[in-house]
Amino acid sequence: MIRRSVFVALALLLVCSQAWAHEFIVKPSKAQLKPGESVSFSVMSSHVFMQSEELEDAADVVVTAVDATGSRNIPLAADVKTFTYNGSTSFASGGYAMLVGHRLNQVWSKTPEGMQKGGKEAFPNAPFANSYEKFCKTLLAVGKGNDAWSKPTGQALEIMPLADPAGYKAGQEAAFRVVYDGQPLSTEVYATCDGYTKTPNSYAWYTETDDKGVAQVKFVQKGLWMVRVQHKVAGKDGIKEHVMRSVLVFAVN
Repeated sequence: MIRRSVFVALALLLVCSQAWAHEFIVKPSKAQLKPGESVSFSVMSSHVFMQSEELEDAADVVVTAVDATGSRNIPLAADVKTFTYNGSTSFASGGYAMLVGHRLNQVWSKTPEGMQKGGKEAFPNAPFANSYEKFCKTLLAVGKGNDAWSKPTGQALEIMPLADPAGYKAGQEAAFRVVYDGQPLSTEVYATCDGYTKTPNSYAWYTETDDKGVAQVKFVQKGLWMVRVQHKVAGKDGIKEHVMRSVLVFAVN
C-alpha cells in the first residue's frame, strides 16, 4: 500500500461505520511517573480527541494494568458529568507499564432510525448487523525505562512502536507497526494529540502502512498523542462484518 501523509489537521468525514465512530481512549493524568507513584486515568468514548462525549456500557469496559510483575484489572467508577470511567493505579517496579483497555464486542444493526444496538433478533428487518470491538494501549514510563514498550499485549488489533517512546520529540517522525492476530497489516493510520483541535473526527496526521505493516507518524507538537487504526473481517452467525479499532496512547516531549 502506497504511503501518503499530510502535515495538516484533517477534518476527515470518513465513510460508513468509520464516519461517526466513537474512539475508545484510556487517557492518563500523566505519562511519566516514579515507581510506587499513583496515576489516575479516564476511559473515554469520543469524536473529539481527547474529550469524552459518551458513556459506554459499564459491563463492556475493561482496563488492565500491565508491567513486569504481571497484570491486574482495575476497578472503574462512572462519572456521568464527564462521560468517563475513572480509575487509578500504581506500578512498583521501574520500566514501561501499560494501561490496556478493551471495549468488548457489541452488535449493532442498520435500521431506518440509524444504527441501533442489537442484532437480527432485535431488528429482524435490518439490512445488516455488524459487531464492533475496540482496543486501547496506553504507555507509561515508570522511572528508568526498559524494553517493555516493545512487548505485545495480545490484542487482536495492535499498534507496536518500533523505537523507545522516550525518544519521541516534537517535529520528528517515528515508526509504528500495525498487526492483526500478530501479523503485519496494511491499513490506514491516523494520529493526533490531546487538544490539537475540537473539530470532531479530525487528526493531525494521516498515512498508510507499507507491505510490512509499518507507518511513519510525524509529531507536529509535543503532548499526549494517539495513533488509531481500524480493520474489518467477515462476520459470522448473521453478522456482516466484525469491525475492530485500536488506539495507542503515549507522550511526546
